[in-house]
Amino acid sequence: MYISPYISPLSMWLLVGAAVCALLLAAILFFRVRNVAEYRRRADSERPDKPDADYLPVSVIVYSQSESESLAELLPMLLKQDYPAAFEVIVVNDGESVDVRDTVSLLRASHPNLYLTFTPQGVVNLSRKKLALTLGIKAARYDVVALTTAAVEIESTQWLRRMMRPFGSDSPVELVIGFAYVDPDEDDRHGRRRRAFDYVADSTRWLSVAIAGKPFRGTEYNIAYRKDLFMRNKGFASSLNLHYGDDDIFISQVARRANTVVELSDDSIVRLRQGNHPRLFTERTLRRFFTESFIRRRPRFVHGAIGWLQIAAIGCAVAASALSWPNVEPAIVGTVLVVLMFVLDIVVWRRQMAALKSRNLMLTIPWLSLSYPLRRLYGKIHARFGKQKKYTWD
Repeated sequence: MYISPYISPLSMWLLVGAAVCALLLAAILFFRVRNVAEYRRRADSERPDKPDADYLPVSVIVYSQSESESLAELLPMLLKQDYPAAFEVIVVNDGESVDVRDTVSLLRASHPNLYLTFTPQGVVNLSRKKLALTLGIKAARYDVVALTTAAVEIESTQWLRRMMRPFGSDSPVELVIGFAYVDPDEDDRHGRRRRAFDYVADSTRWLSVAIAGKPFRGTEYNIAYRKDLFMRNKGFASSLNLHYGDDDIFISQVARRANTVVELSDDSIVRLRQGNHPRLFTERTLRRFFTESFIRRRPRFVHGAIGWLQIAAIGCAVAASALSWPNVEPAIVGTVLVVLMFVLDIVVWRRQMAALKSRNLMLTIPWLSLSYPLRRLYGKIHARFGKQKKYTWD
């Protein structure tokens, strides 16, 4: 073992390859991943509030699956929103539920702007969720609808004001994409760091491109759009044979640079209940992988390249070290490149996870980032060939 300034041409090219991969990774982290944290930081300061008279009336549609206890906590916060214009809250439950009816009736006595409707029983070969949302949107009396579900907790009385801020009578905005965070304190089970990182990485994937003007997805838990936009697209007609897709297939069809705004102000973000529960996390991830396969307008390369670039950089560094042994100079250079790459990874992703209210990770980030594309690949295969419900006839 020795140190020599002479490095074989092949080892030199491998080190150059490792450096190029590290530089490409840095570019993606700084110009795509980091822009979400920056946008989040500027969300309130660069989009000031507007006069109360400029706010539009809105219909808030809450999708429920007989979650009466969750509704009992969610609806009071919705009904006391500090919103300067008229608004109504429409609960659409999947099927009849006496408990949901009682919960809504109790609140409706003092809130005449609260309504309840049910999807009919016995509906087959049709997405029940999309049917519920369609019923709610058609029943809405106002031109803008804000959609959420009983699975979230709205923590601010300013939520509706913030989500409706980009809309206006003369504004070209037709769609506002919000965000739902997962409370890390809810998950103390094995794999909690992986689930936290994957949720932030998946969210960054669609938020960053939406911020860059190429929206292709939203979240079912926090989104708003004009009723006319829904009608012009014939609702969910193109994906009624799929159980899901209301917040990715539909959004990819209607979202454009000119008509879409991402809203990441602190008051606009809602909390997803039990979002990191292992079973719920897996189900949500698999169905997302499946429905995304029907989307044409989605990023196919940039974010998916992060982990592969790391793998390629490490592979080149290891190969250069092995080919030059016992000369350890290539090993030293390769180690420095890999360490710098991982330090950058930690710095950027820690800030990203803090911006999206996730778990505070550090030393596990390099491994989670490195293995992320492998988990996505496995998830895509599982989603395609697994036995989970995908089509309405399943």
